[in-house]
Amino acid sequence: MPPNRPTLLSLALTAALLAAGCGGSDAPPKIAAASPAPAAAGNKASTRPEDNLPDARCPSKAGTALPGPDIVGLKLGMSFDEALNHARCAMDDGVIGFTPRWFQQLRTGSTVLRNQGFTIQRGDTAECVFKSLGDAQKCGLGRRVWEHVDELISVAAPGLDGHQTVVGIWRTQNWKPGAMPSRASVLQALRDKYGREGELTEQPSGTASWRYDTAGEPLSKASPQFTQCYGISARHNGSQAWREGCGLSISADLIPPRDNPQLVQTLYVGMAHQQQLIDYGDALQAELDRLDAARRQSEVDAASGSAPKL
Repeated sequence: MPPNRPTLLSLALTAALLAAGCGGSDAPPKIAAASPAPAAAGNKASTRPEDNLPDARCPSKAGTALPGPDIVGLKLGMSFDEALNHARCAMDDGVIGFTPRWFQQLRTGSTVLRNQGFTIQRGDTAECVFKSLGDAQKCGLGRRVWEHVDELISVAAPGLDGHQTVVGIWRTQNWKPGAMPSRASVLQALRDKYGREGELTEQPSGTASWRYDTAGEPLSKASPQFTQCYGISARHNGSQAWREGCGLSISADLIPPRDNPQLVQTLYVGMAHQQQLIDYGDALQAELDRLDAARRQSEVDAASGSAPKL
């Protein structure tokens, strides 16, 4: 994808990423050749993805060897399988959905990309009942009706099949009346985890931002680069953008209830490394182009038809 151009992502519902975190790396991203992903054995077919997965291996320590900050233990640079297992351990009652595409501008050619990310969420839910069109419209993730989503984790892990790597992590927490934390306590928890924010806006709700350059140095609000590196949204279903020269970005949106701005009803947190997204996307596209060129050449080499008579 072209540098310096904000890139929109679809979140509708490989491979080593550069070392993620506050520090940078000059090593080029490596994209592994495609290979079949292992299938889960001994599971019956189901419309719920979690029913076709092997038991989660808990407790998960997948992120302990990786540098950089985390969101509920999930880190940039994890493999798809490590991240999914970790998220299932963190939310053992969660319902799962897989994302079929993440980098929207990729030219995939004849290569099929599978499971480019996942979402897992928990809350007050019931089975979908299809008695009317309205019932179908209420049906959401996991073919469930969601009356209240307590927690949602969305992970972007694009890449060739079997080699997907985590490049973005988002988490949403929603609290019901009577269980909402104070705004001050949420801000303090964020600062305890990520350090003092580079910027905190008060309107319309409240957004805290942590932004770094590619060398891992924190950017202050006074730096022109801070404004340029705004693109990572805290919301998993928001538009994301990344720019050349921008490093790790963390954003948090603190949404109060209508009647008390000193409480937090919803907390969104998102994380990605902008330069690594550019490098990773470019390397993935180069490997897809190579695979498609090799496929075309093999078809030419295997062609058995005789030349036409002219």
